[in-house]
Amino acid sequence: MVSLLFGGLILLRFADAFRPLNIASWRECDLGSIARNFAFEDADPLYPRVDWRGDGPGFAEMELPLYPYLTSITYRLFGFDDHYGRLWSFIFSIGSLIFFYKLARQYLDPLPAIVAFSFFGLNPLVVEVATAVQPEGLMLMFYLGGVLFFLRWLREDRRADLALAAVMTAMSLLAKASSAHIGLFFGILLFEKFGWSVFRRVDVYLFGLVTLVPAILWTTHAKGLYSTYGNSLGVSNEHHWIGWDFFTDSEFMAGILRSEFFYVWAGFGIVALAFAVVRGYSGRPVRLSLLWLASVFVFYLLAARTTSQEWASYYHVFSIAPVSLLFGSSLARVRDHLRETADKFSLRPLAANIFRASLAIVVVICVLASLAVEGVQARRALLNRRVPEPAFIWAEKVRPLLDRDGLIVVSGGNCHDKRGHQLAYNASYFFYWLERRGWNTCVERQSVAVIRSFAERGAEYFVAQHSMTQQTAGFDAAVRREYALLDETPEFSLYDLRRPAAPDRP
Repeated sequence: MVSLLFGGLILLRFADAFRPLNIASWRECDLGSIARNFAFEDADPLYPRVDWRGDGPGFAEMELPLYPYLTSITYRLFGFDDHYGRLWSFIFSIGSLIFFYKLARQYLDPLPAIVAFSFFGLNPLVVEVATAVQPEGLMLMFYLGGVLFFLRWLREDRRADLALAAVMTAMSLLAKASSAHIGLFFGILLFEKFGWSVFRRVDVYLFGLVTLVPAILWTTHAKGLYSTYGNSLGVSNEHHWIGWDFFTDSEFMAGILRSEFFYVWAGFGIVALAFAVVRGYSGRPVRLSLLWLASVFVFYLLAARTTSQEWASYYHVFSIAPVSLLFGSSLARVRDHLRETADKFSLRPLAANIFRASLAIVVVICVLASLAVEGVQARRALLNRRVPEPAFIWAEKVRPLLDRDGLIVVSGGNCHDKRGHQLAYNASYFFYWLERRGWNTCVERQSVAVIRSFAERGAEYFVAQHSMTQQTAGFDAAVRREYALLDETPEFSLYDLRRPAAPDRP
């Protein structure tokens, strides 16, 4: 049964592995362009390059670019194709499935473990990152591997497990620094097992060094790239962290819980999870899962400006493993519940036994309903991603109109959020699709004078996105009066910055 389920989950992911980067995803197109630049421009993995570099070299602050570098190797070997990035994520997703199932079997009997594995494998966020051109797939594999071997070390005290946990956790931090919250989970478990003597254990210090030093070294280097060249993939150029307004604005917590409810717990799962907690809090798998989930929520709260946003739902992939273990535990608790009911049936009033059996049935129905919801969500997401966005279709259409080599200007996002905090406004997808480099303009600074200054520095074309340009009164009309319009749709316009606008005809 496990083999059939595993095969089905692999096929579900493989079905989405041969899709171009046809969605206006800043993150996917950033990673795609960095991989392409590694392959055809500069192969030094210490210096990732973005396309929205203006007239500079494009070195950018980001996580360790292992994922785009692996993608670039396949480009050099087999030629450029968007599919290779997705295939790398697909491979990492298989590792995540293996690690999670092994983790579930450490603490759950076969049937509850299969239910937990199904919940994890069908989760729409896990399915999404399984073929996304993003580092989350790589991070999730190492993240789960680190937890698996760390818990095994605590239980069996084998040095090999601690070494593997250290390496896996270190790679997880390098792949995505946001996974550092796992250190809180590990710290609680260490103190729980060893007490104050944990501070005298050399192996714990070595674990910390192996885990943290590589991430610190890379972060320092990447910060230097930002300080020197001014490019960052949303690390130093966006404010993610909690502020005093968190305590006065319910929007932050509502956004976090909304993503958890719909993308992680699949709605009906809350009933099953509540049952697992109430009936089995003292059980090892439930307690571990709750501690793990609590450490994840510390991160969600600290980074609430990001984790509460709808576009950042993929950050909630961290919750899915502990919630899946709780989900499997709920089924184990149902089984125990029914056994107790059967054993004590003759000693209890009929009404009490009917209530206990009905409660168990409700939990089972919620388990099945949650799995069904996840399956529907995953299928809908796969079908939706197969439809190219209008922006991608338009970019393919106008690419021949850019008949001169040179830089371009593309509309970006807002410079600041509604509370005045800095945002990473760079939009990479038109650069990627048009195979060009150049500048983004953020909304609050866009003007004809700014476009003119970019033209003086070598920009040849301006790709205007109306939903952005129309936020500045009169900007669209001013650009139209100054530069030749090459093509236009209700949402986008392409201007030639080397040709003046045609004079108005009577």
